[in-house]
Amino acid sequence: MKPGAVVPAVAAVIAVLSCTTTPSSQAPTPQGPSTNQAPAPTANQPGPGSAPQGNRRPNPIQQDSARRAQVDSIMRTIAGREGQPAGTVFKNVKVLKDMPAGEFLKNMDVNYGRGLGMGCGNCHVIGQYDGDTRKNKRVARQMQEMTDYINSSRLPQIKELDEDYVKVTCVTCHAGSGHPKDTMAVPQPASSAAR
Repeated sequence: MKPGAVVPAVAAVIAVLSCTTTPSSQAPTPQGPSTNQAPAPTANQPGPGSAPQGNRRPNPIQQDSARRAQVDSIMRTIAGREGQPAGTVFKNVKVLKDMPAGEFLKNMDVNYGRGLGMGCGNCHVIGQYDGDTRKNKRVARQMQEMTDYINSSRLPQIKELDEDYVKVTCVTCHAGSGHPKDTMAVPQPASSAAR
């Protein structure tokens, strides 16, 4: 390994470990009183599992691996209750509460996490998933209500849509980015060398 590559490698290991190692006392708890919770951070304070600050985008493979490990850890804590409604398995679920808990976690991983290019810590305080201190979590709820409205009320009113149209999700607009794009690349003519 090159001498200059040691620092980035160590930083990557620390980032992954901060997302994937959750003491059992901080694992999400089923409905009921919470115990052993650390003080909540301020609303805009980043947490473990969140994207790095600045303009540098996180490595999507490392981020997916870290997020998947976090989801797998939570799945182990709800073993045997994956088919129960998310609103009865987890505390403070306000939308998607009737979705089975296992499907709910997969939705968090794929549609929210991968769809927005984020880790669990962008919306949640790791280990305090029921808290509402993070702005991104509050925004995500409103965005989910918007997509539910589009899918249940607006799309069915468009009579000439193909019957097998795909429902709108976070991925539809965000496509792996925290902010939807409002422009597209201008098509470039093929170069004479490609002809």
